[in-house]
Amino acid sequence: MTAIYPYLTFENAKEAMAYYEKDFGAQITYHEALTKEQAESLGLPVDQLDQTTMRGEFMIAGQKIICADATMGNPQTSTLISILLDFEEEEDKARDLFNRLAKSDNQRVTVPFGDWVLNNVMGQIVDKYGITWLIRANKQG
Repeated sequence: MTAIYPYLTFENAKEAMAYYEKDFGAQITYHEALTKEQAESLGLPVDQLDQTTMRGEFMIAGQKIICADATMGNPQTSTLISILLDFEEEEDKARDLFNRLAKSDNQRVTVPFGDWVLNNVMGQIVDKYGITWLIRANKQG
């Protein structure tokens, strides 16, 4: 089976995973720190390897997201790619997540949650890392 997963890079992926756990209700499922050899080969300091992330995985609403530290320089925010979190028939779950995110100072609402095209409901936020999230569901009732 072939799959596509978002692969996000952060200055500090371990910190980012904690943010998604707190604000998005994510479950952290995997974390692997850089080894001393990996850090040295990338010219990175080796004094706090437990704070690094070679590969991390977390789940948001049952969907896997992979992440790592940006070892090749500072990551840049882009509006070219957004993440669509599709709740399909679970409008209440989509609305609950959007409302929780909208109440936090860590995100910015760019499209309020509400009726959208083709009998959908949707809202859009930009998280503290500049990642755009579209939260969508089929309209119920």
